[in-house]
Parts: sequence; C-alpha cells; structure tokens
Amino acid sequence: MTFAENLPNIVVVAIDSLRADHLGCYGYTRPTSPHIDALAAESQVFEQAFAAGIPTMPSFTTLYTGLHPYRHGIVSHSGQRRLSSSIQMLPQMLKQRGYITAACDNLAVQGEGRGSWFARGYDYYSGFLYKPFGDQSKQLTDRALSLLQEYADQPLFLFLHYWDPHTPYAPLPPYDTLHYEPGSGPIDLAEVRKIQPAYYDAFLDDMHLRHPDDYAYVVAQYDGEISQVDVEVGRLVHALKAQALWENTIFVLLSDHGECFGEGNFYFDHHGLYDAVTRIALLLHQPQQPAGRITTMVSHLDIVPTLGALVGLAALPYALDGVNLLPLLAGSMSMPHPYLVSVESSRQASIALRAPEWKVIVPIIEDVQGQPLPDFYGRPRSPEPLLFDLRHDPAEQQDLSQQEPEKLVEMLDLLRKWRMRMSTIAGEADPIQVQGLSLNYERFMQRLLARQKT
Repeated sequence: MTFAENLPNIVVVAIDSLRADHLGCYGYTRPTSPHIDALAAESQVFEQAFAAGIPTMPSFTTLYTGLHPYRHGIVSHSGQRRLSSSIQMLPQMLKQRGYITAACDNLAVQGEGRGSWFARGYDYYSGFLYKPFGDQSKQLTDRALSLLQEYADQPLFLFLHYWDPHTPYAPLPPYDTLHYEPGSGPIDLAEVRKIQPAYYDAFLDDMHLRHPDDYAYVVAQYDGEISQVDVEVGRLVHALKAQALWENTIFVLLSDHGECFGEGNFYFDHHGLYDAVTRIALLLHQPQQPAGRITTMVSHLDIVPTLGALVGLAALPYALDGVNLLPLLAGSMSMPHPYLVSVESSRQASIALRAPEWKVIVPIIEDVQGQPLPDFYGRPRSPEPLLFDLRHDPAEQQDLSQQEPEKLVEMLDLLRKWRMRMSTIAGEADPIQVQGLSLNYERFMQRLLARQKT
C-alpha cells in the first residue's frame, strides 16, 4: 500500500542509547515502557534490527541515507569527516515529495556544528544542546506538539531525537527509584571500577549517584530514564490520536544503538559491537495495517527505502545499501540480508559481520599510516578476531575462534570480500583506517574531567 496521492504524516522518534531488551515489548521483565509497549501492540515490531555503525552520528547518517558508513564515510562520532553534498538525506527527499520537514534534534548544533549535514532538507530545525539532570525530553515533546498543531493540515515529516537514556543516567523523581531494588545487581560496582579505576571513578562520579556503590542503582537509573522518555512517547501518540492524525501517520520508533552492561567488559557505554550495542529497537506503525512481529534481520539501512516505497519517493541516482521491507511485511520476502556488517571507530575501531547464527568481531588495531589504534581503555589491542555461535550463546560470552577454525575462515572471507566491494564502490581506502579514532581514551578523559571542573 502506498500513499502517493494522499500523503501521510511521517513521525520518526529516535531514542538515544536504548537497549531493545530493556523494553517490555522486547521481553524485559521490569515495567519500563508501558506507552511504548502499547505502541508496539499497534505496530510491526522488528525483533532483530541492527545498526550498521555506532555510535550516534554514523548510526543516524545511515538512518537518513540508506547507505552503509563505509559508503557515506561517517564512521565515527564527531570526527573530521563531513557528508558529501552529493548524498541525499531523507528530509531532502521528502521535501521534494511535498512534505513540510521539521526536526527537534541536536546533532547539527552539538559539538560546534561537526554534524551540520543533519540539518539538510529541513524547513524547521529546532536545535538544542543535550543537558542531563533535567526535563529536556518533556521540553522536546512540547516543541514537537506545537509543530504537529501548526502543520495539522499539511503533510509533515517530523524527526524527534530524545537523549534519555544516554549517560549520565539521571532521571527525575519518581523515575530515579521506580525500578530500584537495592543490592539486586549481578556484580559489585567495585569490580567494575577495578577494570580501569581512573575511568570508572570519573565516569560514575559524573552521574552524581545517590548510591555510588550499588550496581543495581546504576541500572535502575538507566531504566528510569527509559520510563521517563516512555511518558513522552505516550504524550506524542496521544496527541496524534486526539488531533485525528494517527490514522494518517506513519510512526517509526527506533534507537540509534544500545548500551553495554558488562558485554565485552564494557559498562554503561555503547562500544564493542556486541549485540547489546548494535541491536536496536525498531517499531513501524502504518495506517490501517495490522500489527505483527518480524524475526528476520533488518537494519537502519532499510528505513529510507521502506519509507520511500510507502510515500512514492523519486528514485535516487545511486543504489542504496538498504532494502524496502514492505515485501517482508507482506510475506513475499524471506531474508532481506543474509548478513549485516557493523562498524565503530570513535573510541576504538572494530568491524563485525553478523549472520543469523554466527558473528565475527574483528579489531582494527592500526591506521593507514601504521600507527596503533588502542582499545576503549587506551590499551594496546590484540588483533585476534572473536567468533560467537549465536544459536547457543546469544549473549556472546564464549569466543569460539580457536574451536571453530573453519567457520572463522568462512566468516572472515565474507567480511574481506564485503570490504573489498565497499572500497570499490566508494572509491577510497578503508575509511576507519584513514580517519582513525575520533575520541580516544586520553581525549575522552580530558573532556570528562574538564566537564566535572565546570
């Protein structure tokens, strides 16, 4: 079904750092997300959706373009690379289609404008600087509701970017204690601090925790921020229904990436390319279409081609890396992607190939000049790949690279061929090795400690 003549509204709600498995509709046992769960009951829920690049800037550039980070070149957060003007962004495409385009977002203004391309194609870009410890998510919803009311009689594309539950986790009362069960954490927070004391002492101090020695309290703050933003999603959906706009609105809710709570020895951050980070929440509500659950692997790559098919966007002069998911929803497609590739190069550099049953993560340990690229904690990295059998080890805890050498060779060969193909298409060398890390350990610590002094 398309809406070529009677254009529907399109609302995309992006929730930063949201783990899919901390939502009730994805099986979480704590009641973090009643409003999002209600939305899921009216939507297609994609259970195996993944980011092609992490963290936010590469992730959302792919969301906006339908191109992999190895194609569009934005492989890190707040790096030096800028998006080519020859690449079309979703708001530009929709504006040409006849949409009013509006965003409540900060990526074009945060970091001294290093993400300026995120404002391309917008008639109205309501920018903000991310500020924790307040009610910023409520303020963003208020802005969005004003835009919905102002343009109620015109086709509107609205992009809304919430930063709850990004660190520092700091929900307002009553959300700060809503999910707190003292001492219920699986690990002592002192053990986390031992991993890299200077880092975790400063990082946790930045959250101003009332219970700084209880791991369960930190996770409860994360879950509390989910509940805090969940209320705002509920307000937005309620307003669309109250204004009789819901049945003429395509509504997408997604995250840019997830968050680590111990995966790969990372805590309270989003690096490492484990599923905890690369797996995203993705819900799609279409007017007059039934709800359902999709278990096949999909990606941020697929948002542009799917929305394009829904509203009749003009064909682009270049091929996209994503796939139109409407045939999948209709039951006429079985597997949009035999495998997906995810990348990171903000605080460490890695590339991962994920198939439905197996996954390989490959560290990238040096740049194009042969200079070392350290790990997340500023230490030299081992070049050895990690191999996981997702059928029997979905939490990716047992590296099978030594026990399964043939499978490792097979996965590495797929990844090698993919990288060669991307290099040929993009016409340049590996962008991660060319650009290096955008925020290594030393720079991150300098920024964190300077922030705490202000």
